[in-house]
Amino acid sequence: MWTVLLVEDEAFVRRSIRKGMPWEENGFQVIEECGNGEEALSIIRKMQPDLVICDIMMPVMNGVELLAQVRQELLDTCFIMLTVMNDFAFIQQAMELGASGYVLKLYLSPEKMTEALTKVKGELERNSRLISKEINDYCEALYSGISKGEELLANPAFMQEMFQPNWLILIAHGQHAFAKQDLRQLSLFEWEINPKVHIFTKLGFSTIFSKMPEETKIHIQNNELRSNYIVVISELAENEDVAALWESMVSRVTELWYANRSGIFFYQPKGLKDQVFSSLPWQLEKNLIQAFEQMNLGLLELSWQEIWAWTNEVQLSLLRVKEIALRLDRLFAELACVQAESPAIYTEAVSHLEAGRHFKQRIDRYMAHWKAAKYEVTDHIEINKVIAYMNGHFEDELSLSLLAGIATMDDKYLSVLFKKKTGKTVTEYLMDIRIKKACDLLLQTDQPVALIGAKVGFPNENYFARMFRREVGMPPSVFRQQPMK
Repeated sequence: MWTVLLVEDEAFVRRSIRKGMPWEENGFQVIEECGNGEEALSIIRKMQPDLVICDIMMPVMNGVELLAQVRQELLDTCFIMLTVMNDFAFIQQAMELGASGYVLKLYLSPEKMTEALTKVKGELERNSRLISKEINDYCEALYSGISKGEELLANPAFMQEMFQPNWLILIAHGQHAFAKQDLRQLSLFEWEINPKVHIFTKLGFSTIFSKMPEETKIHIQNNELRSNYIVVISELAENEDVAALWESMVSRVTELWYANRSGIFFYQPKGLKDQVFSSLPWQLEKNLIQAFEQMNLGLLELSWQEIWAWTNEVQLSLLRVKEIALRLDRLFAELACVQAESPAIYTEAVSHLEAGRHFKQRIDRYMAHWKAAKYEVTDHIEINKVIAYMNGHFEDELSLSLLAGIATMDDKYLSVLFKKKTGKTVTEYLMDIRIKKACDLLLQTDQPVALIGAKVGFPNENYFARMFRREVGMPPSVFRQQPMK
């Protein structure tokens, strides 16, 4: 609901308007009412209504004076002016000051009010979408680690235009989405003030820009209020380098994330430690990959511990740590020729220790799957993809061009590389798979030889018998009589 302040000096007129107009049907809610511009200004500063419906002619401070003062203080609220026939000079002033429209009291009706509210609602929604897109684009750049010299980060448009937030809140919560209602439950401030809030969430980490009245007090009983989240709050001064403040606040959240602490903290400015590293050194990553490829559990444990100790030592941003874990998770799933598990486990990790534990459990499971596979694996990801496909589709007609497409390679290059990595040509390797599968079926089932040959990919029984004899040294029917070992 968009919020409305009703300003009219005649109480019976206020009551009539409040009760007789279709507010909720049009997406609005009257949150307060008052009788003059001076009272209204105080309420606007405190409650930040989306819309003020205001009589022009009032005592103490009239509607045009109120609108002028609101614009001077850069309070972003829309105005609809209520007027009588002889107020057109004031109406012109109000429109020049940016009022969204006016309604003649004499003709005021639910239909006329609906028409005015519809126009304002469109303005509010357009402004909200514009601001949200600007903030989302800005935060995407922040989260991606783009240089602070970029124009987008140096001059965020929403800071100079309609929104102008004065609080920045960072929350590491581990959720995929974080809404205004989730923020409300933290009880950081009195929600009667109706703060304007924009939230961007990625990797279980939210950046929140909020505009609150200057007299707002953040209600924290102590420096480390009991909470399952890590919350860091800072006032946002005019003309401040938002990107630098955000980066420094992320550094503070990261410290708490490594320390496995949670709570609500006011950000205390301090020198930002130089971030020499923004990504994992190749040697550490290489050691982990080699340990995985060698199926060496001891070396895998050591390599994982080295990586997690390094991220702790350099206090690598929690965003970068989660990105590294996600990337390596996909890599090891690919090496094991298995579908990567859900990335949610890293998003939801609320501490460095938890993220590391989940990462190690994942690669252990991928390795177990790899070990359980009854086919050879190599140190080349694309060749492993081909091998996995051949083992899963050995009964089909597998052309070299089809396999080359799976490996995203040229046919000739695949032939050369496959022989180098496996010691066999593609044709020889596929023949081995089919013969081994046939041997299993001959020993473990009573199916006819011809049917078994067809099941493992041979076009006819004679060709199957000839190839089987060549590879095994005896006909299929004789092999079937061999005692099982």
